[in-house]
Amino acid sequence: MTYTAAINQSKVDDSTFDIDTSKIIVPNEMFDNWQQTLDLLSELANTPVALIMRVHKASIEVFASSRTSGNPYKKHDSENLGHGLYCETVIHEAKELHIPNALKDDLWNNNPDIKLGMIAYCGLPLRWPNQKGTFGTICMLDNKEHVYTEKFRSLLARFQSAIESNLMTLYQQTKLQIQNQELERKVQLRTQELVELSEKLIKEIENSALTETTLEYHKNYDPLTGLPNRITLINTLSSMLEKGKPKDKVSVLYLGLRNFKSINDSYGYLIGDKALAILSQRLQKLINKNTFISRIAGVEFVIIQTHASAKNAVFELIESALGCCSTPFTINDFNITIPSSMGISQAPNDGIEAISLIQKASAAMTISKSNGSSHSFFNQHTQQNLNLRSQLESRLMDALNKNELSLNYQPLVHLKTQRVVGAEALLRWHNPVLGNVPPDKFISLAERNGQIIDIGNFVLHTALSQTAKWYKTVEHDFKIAINISPLQIRNPRFIDHVADLLKLYQLPATALELEITEGLLLQDEHIAHFTIQKLQQLGIKISLDDFGTGYSSLSYLQKYSFNTLKIDRCFIKKLEENKQDRELTKTIIAIGKKLNLEVIAEGVETINQDAFIRKERCDLGQGYFYGKPMNAEQFERTFIHKKCT
Repeated sequence: MTYTAAINQSKVDDSTFDIDTSKIIVPNEMFDNWQQTLDLLSELANTPVALIMRVHKASIEVFASSRTSGNPYKKHDSENLGHGLYCETVIHEAKELHIPNALKDDLWNNNPDIKLGMIAYCGLPLRWPNQKGTFGTICMLDNKEHVYTEKFRSLLARFQSAIESNLMTLYQQTKLQIQNQELERKVQLRTQELVELSEKLIKEIENSALTETTLEYHKNYDPLTGLPNRITLINTLSSMLEKGKPKDKVSVLYLGLRNFKSINDSYGYLIGDKALAILSQRLQKLINKNTFISRIAGVEFVIIQTHASAKNAVFELIESALGCCSTPFTINDFNITIPSSMGISQAPNDGIEAISLIQKASAAMTISKSNGSSHSFFNQHTQQNLNLRSQLESRLMDALNKNELSLNYQPLVHLKTQRVVGAEALLRWHNPVLGNVPPDKFISLAERNGQIIDIGNFVLHTALSQTAKWYKTVEHDFKIAINISPLQIRNPRFIDHVADLLKLYQLPATALELEITEGLLLQDEHIAHFTIQKLQQLGIKISLDDFGTGYSSLSYLQKYSFNTLKIDRCFIKKLEENKQDRELTKTIIAIGKKLNLEVIAEGVETINQDAFIRKERCDLGQGYFYGKPMNAEQFERTFIHKKCT
């Protein structure tokens, strides 16, 4: 190991010397342990960022950063002091700082880290021993509201102590090196001190061993529920499959809770965590020598069981596990019901590999969720869906590079003037083997594998470039409507990126309307609120798509400042034969008018539907009645160089 220290020779005497702690180098082995600690912290807290910061005289730098998706902080990134950073306050006050949501906190809503999307923070100081100053901080940040539980904060404090123990060791070893330089002259005087140092080093070794034991536990077990985690599950299932008798069956039950985010939003994260802890206690009562239970994700559990007979033997376990969820949870005088879905795969019929069986059970659970059933066994139909998804994913990876993606444009018609005032950009994928793949088949895949960012950039570039050409041709204002994904919203540079594109293509901000869905608001409510506000400040219009289909649509009109409402096509489709849909459509248009919002009816296909929405003073219409989606050349020929009649 290499240690460097600056020694003030003028102050060295028989008993005193100075160590410049800023010159002490952290060895690679110790740094690697810190890195593993950060990665584990990020995983356990389900937070994208865990950092160790090192403070200098006029700045603070990222010394180590968790290797997690969505972490914008890189090693050696630095920021000048004096700007009110989270970590600067921790260092100044020498105590814990916990901010669940800076956007709701008047003291923190202008913090520089918000520019990177980090609105939640929890951090502790890291100190050198013997009042030699502060090394920096250990902290966690999140791009969404995050109330870090007492358990996680206690764990963070344990890691703080372990790292400070490392700093003590470094300091003492550096001190020992300096003392050795004076050893010949001061052997007698230093003997007792060396004994003390040895005792401290032994104690630090003992502390390090204890920390390693703690890390090993959290590596294999979920700290909230105490259940084994994914790693232990895979190892256990692999062992079961390997040691099982030829006639034995192994069932894998994948249990997922539905709409759990609404519980956290309604009752708070502490209540949500308590519900998960109670559920785990109920599930653990099902454990016997042939049954194993694991929590492998936030609201997902896996139960595995060996038995001697076929499927019939597992139905009792399925019923018991689902009953653990359906029984109401009484917490702080709240009675909470948690809906669930389950997927089941079985060895050897569905496979003999642990990971494959877990994936197939997960796929069966997805089928169960989609069809509204309590449980679903993996079968040939599920396998076909998996094969199709795998085929789509593999070909989608090259779709952009092979120019297989394109945009169609569907006109937006002003119902009063009958003029085409804009278009919605609709993504299309044509693959030589698969043919035309509907967006609802591949957009969700792109969001899961992260490709939606590149695809979203392609849509923005293509649509804005084309609109810029049309904008110069038409004699009136023209707008382009573009759907955006939750992953795009979570990108800290999304707002600046859109502004840069408008500048690049010389388009006014009012020519762009971004369409968001209720699903986006459910996933990222706080980030969505901030992003919508900033986009509207630029002059960009925001549209709430598919209005009326979500259970919280009206509440969103209260929370957010939209410019446009789009009435979902399901209401327009049955206008002529369904009185309820007519009344709902009237109500939505009236709400929009009351709130001074522009209202668009999509899915208009008949003259009677057109007449109805005109009579109700709807602003814009969209649908096959006015024009089908078409490529840019057809749209230009039909609507740009030819007046809409």
